[in-house]
Amino acid sequence: MLGFGAIALVASAVLFASFAMPMRPLTALATQQRTGVPQQGTRAPDVELMRSVWNAWSTLDPAQAAPYYAKDPGLVFYDLAPLEHRGWDAYQAGARELLGKFKSAKFTPHDDAQVNVLGSHAIGQATVDIDYEQKDGKRVSTDARWTVVWERRGSDWLIVHEHVSAPMR
Repeated sequence: MLGFGAIALVASAVLFASFAMPMRPLTALATQQRTGVPQQGTRAPDVELMRSVWNAWSTLDPAQAAPYYAKDPGLVFYDLAPLEHRGWDAYQAGARELLGKFKSAKFTPHDDAQVNVLGSHAIGQATVDIDYEQKDGKRVSTDARWTVVWERRGSDWLIVHEHVSAPMR
């Protein structure tokens, strides 16, 4: 009986340790190694994907960002202005109006960007450098906060929720 008790104690310690470990960003390969499930199609969200999303927005054309987003009408996206969008169609229209005020823009995630993959979902967060030129020539530089949630749908990872905000200055 003593042998079974020792085995149970070790198994309990290993199980507890696995739950007590802090979450860390996972790459597609690490996700495959952890779950045994190969990442089909597009890779799991990572910092490079975050940069790609912001590069698409830097074109000032919401159609360039559209492939990264789920199109369900009930999804909620929070942005700088207007504050809330319900569904991609509303988000695209609001973004087109806001971005239409700019002559050019560059959105760059800072080095604090990270992604945590949790099964069929991933959560990313970053601060983002925002530099834009208004149509009147005025240049503006500020920082924003970005939280993003992806959901795996088939072989695609699509953004199903996003929150962009800027600190009051």
